[in-house]
Amino acid sequence: MRNEEFIQQRLLQESQQLLQAEFYFPVFFLVSQGLETLGSFLDKKPLGAKAQSKKRFHLAVNQLLPNTYADLIDGDWLYKQLRCTMSHMCSPGGFIVLERKTKSKHKHLQLVASKRVFIIEDLVSDFQQACLLVIEGLESGAIKQKAMAFSEIQNHKL
Repeated sequence: MRNEEFIQQRLLQESQQLLQAEFYFPVFFLVSQGLETLGSFLDKKPLGAKAQSKKRFHLAVNQLLPNTYADLIDGDWLYKQLRCTMSHMCSPGGFIVLERKTKSKHKHLQLVASKRVFIIEDLVSDFQQACLLVIEGLESGAIKQKAMAFSEIQNHKL
């Protein structure tokens, strides 16, 4: 499977399906990990390179997300509050409030009472745009294909 097919299937389609099914924490988790994955396509190291998590996460945020996220990478805030706590505790950090667009009085990334509001629909939209940028780069050759191991869930009992 080519890299852009992986991104299309695993990151774009599954993030959309989770959002449509109203599985907000799983889609938040996918985005938090998916940003690091997108960053792994942007550097020159193999996908499985060790000790690249923070670098790749920041690379994706800096190069693929709107500028509104730039302030959140200072002091590794976004990396710690989004990626690390979701990865290690399956929950956003204590300084993140996750809200739905239809139920929120706030704007995406607004600071409210020392906490940052994340509107899940806006976050997923920004993430999906980032995915499309990487796919475009892969298809044009601006981003080089990388070898990857890929596994499907089989339709038989495990």
